[in-house]
Amino acid sequence: MLASEVLAWPVQRLDVSPVSDGAVAVVMAAEDVARRTCDKPVWVEGVGWNLDTAYWTNRDLAYPAYVERAARMAYDMAGITEPRREIDIVEPYDPFDYKELHHLEGLQLADRGQAPEDLARGRFDRTGELPSCPSGGLMGVGNPIAAAGLMKVCELFWQLRREAGARQVPGNPERGVAQAWGDLMQIGTVAVLGVR
Repeated sequence: MLASEVLAWPVQRLDVSPVSDGAVAVVMAAEDVARRTCDKPVWVEGVGWNLDTAYWTNRDLAYPAYVERAARMAYDMAGITEPRREIDIVEPYDPFDYKELHHLEGLQLADRGQAPEDLARGRFDRTGELPSCPSGGLMGVGNPIAAAGLMKVCELFWQLRREAGARQVPGNPERGVAQAWGDLMQIGTVAVLGVR
């Protein structure tokens, strides 16, 4: 990893998920239809979005405020007041290895600047307190750029229905958060899914 080609210091070739092809489809239905046709529906409890300035010099690049604002919108819609206690699993957008940690902080799931320590102590492991990217994330499966955010939603769907196979997190996750990012690192989208 450390011997891979430097792309833009300190980011090296193996810090970047490979671009890949992919497609995702999600079938959504009204509540009465979902209850009638499905024995294990997964509900979209909240959504949020934010568009920050495209001018890099006008924002703090060390902290994803656009993700925090999108997350707060989604959490408010979902009735979440303590995300760290009310979220069981998370799929943050991670096209570069450091972005998972960056986005976990923006999602209010780690203290600012503390996500690396949480990672080191195993908090985000598949068997940890808050499993993050049990799918392997974009670093593990590749980055189908336009489909990546919805791919995260699909992973939560499988996890919440207990249908994720070998990547299934232990316990009984009831609520998860998917997050996507775009353009010049200033667009944040967040979705809260649940089975309650």
